[in-house]
Amino acid sequence: MNARLRSFVFSIQTKLVLAMTAVIVLAIFLAGAVFVTRTREERRDQALNRVVAASPAIYQQAVVAAVRTDLTGFYATLDGLSRQQDVRILLLSTSNIVLHDTSNEAQGRSIALPVQPVGSPRGYVAWQSSDPGVGHNMTLITANTFLSGDSRLPFRIVLVVNTATLASAWLGLLPGLALAALIAIAIASLAAFLFARQIVQPLRKLNMASEAMAAGDFDQRVEVARDDEVGRLARSFSVMAERVGQRDTQMRRLLANVSHDLKTPMTSITGYAQALTDGTAEPDDAARIGTVIREEAEHVNTLLADLLYLGEIDAGQVLTREEDVPLDAIVTRCVRRIEPSARAKQIAVSVDVAPDAVLGGVDPDKLERAFTNILDNATKFAPPGGTIEVRGWREKAPAPRVFCTVRNSGTPIAAEDLPRLFDRFFRGDRARRTAAGSGLGLAIGRQLVELNRGEVTARNDGDHHVLFTLVLPGQPAPGDAPPKPATRRGGARSAVAEEL
Repeated sequence: MNARLRSFVFSIQTKLVLAMTAVIVLAIFLAGAVFVTRTREERRDQALNRVVAASPAIYQQAVVAAVRTDLTGFYATLDGLSRQQDVRILLLSTSNIVLHDTSNEAQGRSIALPVQPVGSPRGYVAWQSSDPGVGHNMTLITANTFLSGDSRLPFRIVLVVNTATLASAWLGLLPGLALAALIAIAIASLAAFLFARQIVQPLRKLNMASEAMAAGDFDQRVEVARDDEVGRLARSFSVMAERVGQRDTQMRRLLANVSHDLKTPMTSITGYAQALTDGTAEPDDAARIGTVIREEAEHVNTLLADLLYLGEIDAGQVLTREEDVPLDAIVTRCVRRIEPSARAKQIAVSVDVAPDAVLGGVDPDKLERAFTNILDNATKFAPPGGTIEVRGWREKAPAPRVFCTVRNSGTPIAAEDLPRLFDRFFRGDRARRTAAGSGLGLAIGRQLVELNRGEVTARNDGDHHVLFTLVLPGQPAPGDAPPKPATRRGGARSAVAEEL
């Protein structure tokens, strides 16, 4: 069996056609079985009534033949009546011995007649004989006057009818069922074929699109104008393809950025190391070269550490704890960390945090790192002699929340760069790219803020300031049930939901 034929035989379309055909055949068979079962007695009664209706003529002609002809002529008359009326005739003696059987099967056998003429109001008696000589499924009929022994003739006439059995009923019903089955199967096959096409065609498109995606082409869309499960599957596939394409683009951009950020320090390290080993560097420059190599190595280590930390967050491997902590305590520690850099650039840092700004159910260590990254970013891009303002306050409605803003002077961010400010390795326009750093600080900061059920945004505040706003859960109001201590795994946004 070649691949094309095998694909056709085992396709969903073929299976649907065969399944519907099987259902139709089974339904017809069950309907026939019910019909045969329900009409069996009716068919039996019809056969008996037909014979009973012919019995007066048979009796009358038999009596006339018995009077006017000899024994041979009498038997010939009975045989003719049997063929004419399509009924088997038994001629019994007064002692119930079969004198003549038109079918020549029960000749000389004794037939047991019923004692009571059951059903006599109908003018005849019908009963089933257990004598194998009479045959199976045979119903015997005789007129009441003959059965009662009141006849003046020295014989009795019993008519034998082969009542319809299930087998014979099925044989009679088979032609009609076969015709109905042929018509139903043809219609069902056509309907199943059309129905299967409605399902198979979108699935074929999905299969082709998935194969294209497996080959690296993520620009795949499957348009199906349907609202059923297949239509929803096609729309979900299109959304997935779009997102996978975006992730692939972001992954390529990330790899390019990582390669670029690693290339510069590694080039410096390799060049200076080569100068030391081949003797081209002056002895007086050894200390300066060692300092450059150490600084570049530290930059590489910082970049790798940040990448590993982002990977742990994306993989949900960062554990957090929940505590109630004053915002002022976190901000104070973070400002202390950036004071050397701010002092070197003569940047004035002011802090104004309300005493009631208490964070509820957060991890202070993770938030300290987030605040430090944001403050460090503000320090890098604030001009010498600039300012950094940190403000914090609490809002009670509709739910307790704590707001914190970091406002620094400096070059505003281009409007088209604001949505990408928290992307990994993004550094904005050329004026802002001169600052040192890995380009991961704000990305890590956002991940950690969202990990603590908060959010962070950035916007230009006027022509000479940039404003970062953090919104975090506040401590519950008095009387509210305090949150239970818990350990939570990181991953507010996974790599698939973010840049990777």
